[in-house]
Amino acid sequence: MKELPNTSIDYYILPNRIFCSMVGMWPIEEKSSTCSKIFAYIRLILALTAINSVFVPEIMMIVSSWGDITILAGVGCVLTTVGQLLFKMIYLIVRRERSYRLYYEIRSLWNTANDSKEMQSYVELVYWARICTIVFYSSCMCNVITFSIAGVVDYFRFEYNASSADNNRHLPFVVWYGTDISASPKFEIAFICQILSSMVCATTISGLDASFMTTILHVSAQFRLINTWISNMGIEINCNPNYTRKIKIELMRCIRHHQRMIHVVKEVNNLLTPIIFMQILTSGIEICLSGYAMLDSGTAKADLVKFISYFISMGIQLLLWCWPGEILVRESQDIGQVVYLNVPWYDLPPIYQQHLCLMIVRAQQYCSISTLTFQTLSIHTLTAVSNLIEILNCVEFKE
Repeated sequence: MKELPNTSIDYYILPNRIFCSMVGMWPIEEKSSTCSKIFAYIRLILALTAINSVFVPEIMMIVSSWGDITILAGVGCVLTTVGQLLFKMIYLIVRRERSYRLYYEIRSLWNTANDSKEMQSYVELVYWARICTIVFYSSCMCNVITFSIAGVVDYFRFEYNASSADNNRHLPFVVWYGTDISASPKFEIAFICQILSSMVCATTISGLDASFMTTILHVSAQFRLINTWISNMGIEINCNPNYTRKIKIELMRCIRHHQRMIHVVKEVNNLLTPIIFMQILTSGIEICLSGYAMLDSGTAKADLVKFISYFISMGIQLLLWCWPGEILVRESQDIGQVVYLNVPWYDLPPIYQQHLCLMIVRAQQYCSISTLTFQTLSIHTLTAVSNLIEILNCVEFKE
């Protein structure tokens, strides 16, 4: 693969592209060949099949073991995550045209900066998007490893313990296929299939969620670029009195790009609001269920490790949504402060003062990502989910 320069947007979205392309969820380029498009659709169908091979048997397990709270907690947390994933995939497939349009809009915004110095003002944000994508993928794959190791430990413990009369070996994920698969080679086949399916699930979750996070951070980076333009404009006005002749061009560029970004945020909200609502609504439930499974006195050491890993990953996933939303709010709010503090507006003609005043007023109505218009996605959302977890923890589970 040709090495990409760090001034290209493809360098920063490369991890997202790899993970989403593996499951056929990356936007297909118009210039792609017919074979490439067919291959992408095949990968998508295989990914949906693999995910449903975990989702459906876990529902059957919930139905067959409704009275066992230990099984319900262990299976329910994974089932909630897989259900979230299926919802996101189906939703994006249905709204494919809008998601493609937003993808190409983000790509076009990358070339807004005139030179490398301006680009450096926001490269930090998109670089962190790349790093967080890799970290979240590693976290998801860690869950696959811990769940698999827990099953392998019990498998070999049974195989090499001749005095054991009970078959205590189990699959990485507790499911029910409607028939007994405890005998070999059915058990080994189901074990391998679950590992492969869980790897597909982990790749899809990390690819989609990290791509949403990357989108929000790229939008936030454009607000930071506007702040850089305004600061540079203020410096030029202070250093060069004749610069006021060119201020109209620079000011119009800032205003038009600000208006464009407001429109882009509306597009992001239109696409992601249902996904974010479902994510926030169910995150507290899956964290509570995994926490209960982790603290259950009957949990074995191997199972304890895998549920601790799962609990941490769910926390990382929730932070992956809330953190970029907080940055977007902050960067869009900073525009008003930068205009007021960095530009000598009092020395400018009245017409320019009016334009700057309108920018300050508009910046006070900050841009944000919301969950069905009533909850702004930010770090404060973590507090709301924590409150939900406390409420759910107060519920008394009875056998």
